[in-house]
Amino acid sequence: MRCFLIILISYLGIATGIAQNNFESFLENEVVISYPVTTRYSHSFGIENRNFLIVDEVFNFKVKQLGLSHSSQYLLSKNRMVGFGIKYRFENPFDADEENELRLMQELEWENLKENYIIKNRIRTEQRFYASRIKYRLRYEFGLKRYINTTKNNYFKAETESLFELTKTSKPQLEQRLSLLYGWPILTNTGIELGAQYRLADYTQELGHELFIVVGIEVNL
Repeated sequence: MRCFLIILISYLGIATGIAQNNFESFLENEVVISYPVTTRYSHSFGIENRNFLIVDEVFNFKVKQLGLSHSSQYLLSKNRMVGFGIKYRFENPFDADEENELRLMQELEWENLKENYIIKNRIRTEQRFYASRIKYRLRYEFGLKRYINTTKNNYFKAETESLFELTKTSKPQLEQRLSLLYGWPILTNTGIELGAQYRLADYTQELGHELFIVVGIEVNL
């Protein structure tokens, strides 16, 4: 509860400090169910929901999108993994001006394992299919996960991710994301993450500020 209050107060402070034109805030929830097929190969299924909180300095809670996803991961070694995934986002039912999205994902992830923390690197490519266009993304994420107890159940995560997007209908776009998350177990095989993510969207052309409250639940079968 103390960590939740700290994150909530930080969120409100950041939102107040950067509230301006081209600022939006969201609440994003995701539930992921993972299970191993073999010692090296595993699957995961997810459902996500994104909701508007603040648009143009006005609080306006409404659903933005709903997404369903599936991914497969294969361990190349103890600290190296490749993954493939597919995601479908329903946006048009909530906003007639938006298009639904089909996304394909490929990624390579590697970690440096230390006694009380993990350093993670991830490279991901994506193809985002809409009715009117196709977008291509290249993403690189660097993250630090720090355990705060001897059982390694509770942890903090700090992450930064750079995105480069190409499409025929517009100029290339660059985006930077910064995240701070706290995770802890709620059941034997179930954990929760709570945090905030700040995004500098399209910062070389039409700069936009986006702030997310992120709530994630992961179930390991």
